[in-house]
Amino acid sequence: MGKKRKSIATSLDEVDRTMYASFCSAANSLSQLYTQAMNQQKLSFQAGERHGLIR
Repeated sequence: MGKKRKSIATSLDEVDRTMYASFCSAANSLSQLYTQAMNQQKLSFQAGERHGLIR
């Protein structure tokens, strides 16, 4: 009986690790997307500035 409980606890720990890994992956992807969006916004702003100075 004790063995079964340990097995259940081990499988729950594995699920927790999997969920944590998935969360970390999603958080990193979101962070990268945000960084790319900020860089693109900066480039667009600079392009607009240059366009405004030309005319």
